[in-house]
This record gives sequence, C-alpha cells and structure tokens, in this order.
Amino acid sequence: MKHSKEINAPRLLIFGYLGIIALGTILLYLPISTTKGISLIDALFTASSGLCVTGLIVKNTALDFTLFGKSIILILIQIGGLGYMTLSTMFFFFLGRKISLRDRVLFKESINVLSYKNLRRFAWRVFRITIILELIGTVLFYFPFLNKFSPVVALGHAFFHSVSAFCNAGFSSFSENLSLFSSSSVPLIAAALFIIGGLGFIVISDLYTTIIKRTKKWLSLHTIIVLKTTALLILGGMLFILLYENNRSLAGHTFFEKIVLSFFQAVAPRTAGFNTLTISLFSPITLVMIMLFMFIGASPGGTGGGMKTTTFALLIQWIKELLLGRYGKDISIFKKSIPIEQAYRSFLIASLSISVVFGAFFLIMLFDNPEPLKALFEVVSALGTVGLSLGSSANQYCSFSYDLSVISKLVIIIVVITGRVGTITIGSALLRAHPLEYKYPENPIVVG
Repeated sequence: MKHSKEINAPRLLIFGYLGIIALGTILLYLPISTTKGISLIDALFTASSGLCVTGLIVKNTALDFTLFGKSIILILIQIGGLGYMTLSTMFFFFLGRKISLRDRVLFKESINVLSYKNLRRFAWRVFRITIILELIGTVLFYFPFLNKFSPVVALGHAFFHSVSAFCNAGFSSFSENLSLFSSSSVPLIAAALFIIGGLGFIVISDLYTTIIKRTKKWLSLHTIIVLKTTALLILGGMLFILLYENNRSLAGHTFFEKIVLSFFQAVAPRTAGFNTLTISLFSPITLVMIMLFMFIGASPGGTGGGMKTTTFALLIQWIKELLLGRYGKDISIFKKSIPIEQAYRSFLIASLSISVVFGAFFLIMLFDNPEPLKALFEVVSALGTVGLSLGSSANQYCSFSYDLSVISKLVIIIVVITGRVGTITIGSALLRAHPLEYKYPENPIVVG
C-alpha cells in the first residue's frame, strides 16, 4: 500500500516558510525598499532573519531601508512571531470556514500545542493576545520616544519596537539599537514584552484561564515548569552579569542602572536580541554564559526560538533520574510523571541542536576562517533566533554576518530557518518514519 497521500506536516510547514521568505526577498530587493540598493543574498538574509524573528542584520535597518522596506520587515516579523499558520487559521475563522485536517496538523506542528482540541479558538486567543500586548507596548514606548522625536515619528518607532520586542525579533529602527535609551524606561518595557512573548501562548492562555477567568483551579505542569525555569535563568543570569561585569562593561553606570542593564542583558539572550550595551565589551566568560542562554532559548508555543526551557528542564531532571539508577521509567517532576518518550524527544532536540551549531561553525571556519568566538557566537545566536552579535569589523551597525562570504551567509540563513521551525521538524521533513518490525540479536559494548 502506498503512502503518497499521507500528510507530511513538517515538509509543508517548511515549504510555507520558504515561500514567505522568497516573497519577502523579492519585495526587499525592489528599489523602493532600500535607500542605496541591496544584493540578492542580503535581501534573502534580511527576509529570513525577519520571518524567523532573529534580528541578525547585514544592513543598517534604520538607514538602508525606506519606510516601505521597514514595513516589509515588520510584516515578516509579525508573521514569524505569530506563526503563519496562526494567521491563516484566523483568516478561515473570519470567513466562517472549518479548518481542514491538514491545517490542523500544520497548526499543531507550528505552534506546539498539546492537542488538536479547540485549535481555532486557541488561534483566535493567540491573535487577540498579540494585538492587545503590542498596542500596550506601543503606548508605553511612545512617551520615552517622544522626548527625542516628533509625535508621528515617535509613534512609528514605538510600534516598530513593540512588534519586534513581543515577537522576540531584536530588529530596531535605530542604528544604535536601544543603547540611546539605556537610562530610560525603554529597556524594562522591551524586557517585559519579550519575556511575555517568550513564555509562549500556551502559558499565557493557561495563566489567563486560571488566574483571571478562574475557569481552572490549578496551573498546568507545563506552565509551572516554564515559569520556574524562566525565573531561575533570568535571576541567575542577572546576578552573574551584575557581579562579573560590574567593573567592566557596566562601569560608569549608577547602581540602579547596573541592575536594570544586568536584568535586560540576562533576558535579551532568551531570543530577544535587543541590546543596551556593546556585547563585544563583555568578558569571554560572560559571552559563554550568554551563548548558553541563547542555546536554551524561550518556551514552546511562543515567539522565541532555541532549544526551549521545557527541554532544558526535562533534560536536567532526566540526568538526575539516570544518576539515581531509574532507567527506562517516566520522569518525576513536581510530584507529576512525564512520559519517558518526552525525555527521548528532549535528548533528540538537544543532540540535533548541538550538531547544527558545530556543523555550521565548522563550515563557516572552513570557508571564511574568521575569529572563532565571533563565528560560534553568531551561529548560536542564529539557531536560538536571538540576533545578538559581537558585531561586524567593517560596519559597526551590522551583525558579524556582514563580514561573511555569500556561502557562509547561506549557512547562517539555513541555521536561522532551522532555529525557527525546529530541528525535529527539519529532520522529520527530510526523513520519513519507518517503524522497525524486527529486532537484531543483542550484543553489548563497553561505554563510558
């Protein structure tokens, strides 16, 4: 029996992203999109970075793109943050049409919801949450921006940064990113937006139904793991940066500013990509910690990328269980049991992610032979869809990718797309599952 008519959701999802990237590339390549023109590879890079809410740039967003070009980038960010399947599901919702089985599979795959139940209602909730929070963010950004710009210009910058922050994109309409506003309320507003976006719509929805609507008595285990892991990572990162960078990159700031900036830079690597300090001024050990945070990333079903907080938490707990000799059993966490299959999935995600990082790093070193730390930092940032970079040597307003060759830029683009759609999704699209219906004779080997 042939299976040619089976739905390959990962493959369709990837084709959807590639199609939007292609359209975005064409639009950004148009003369009306840029002030000085743009090469095809840079248009492709920008479109990929925008749709995959990454924020790595090879052109100065503020100066090299026209209002039309910036609008295209912002639309790509919005589509990427929500997930294009969320938008298409909402389109069918407004038309009053039912969602097909294929669309249900794609939507579940794209936003990592736990079941197929009430997908249309969930998509509508995602859409409403996004619009409301981005409008609130626009209002909050508007007033500090009004101190430097006219009302219309301030509103434009406020809307751009609100969408970019909530979608964890890291794109800024300022050449200096947010460093000009490091002493204002802007870092805290941006941090609040990308923390909420990074928590994931599953968590936001659960908090809403449990705390506000009170239709549920307890938060789900998923929400508890996400909130506790996120809090520990933010607090740990903030204290590390505050203590270790106190007399280095934070020197010259007041104690309160140091706390705010440490908090912001601890949160930003969680796939946001904004910066209020020059990242290249950080000490090597701080950069290593930031790379770890970028690799872990945000939470499932949100606007951020990375390995995900739940994957990280489950791996840590599984390692503990294995060290205690509990082999082949479900994972116990917060007095609940998680199926062992999810631990296997977490291990697969981590393994594939590490493989992608070192594979891309090897290729970039092979083709360009750049400074190793800069190259590794850029690759991890790309996979985590973060956007933080140690910066270009030739253009102070661009990411390190600006210095790379066309081939290495293509490598970064592939890593960016992989980080957004997920390593397992890429693997599932390339390989078709074939259950093994037989077993070979056992023959143990020595390990460890």
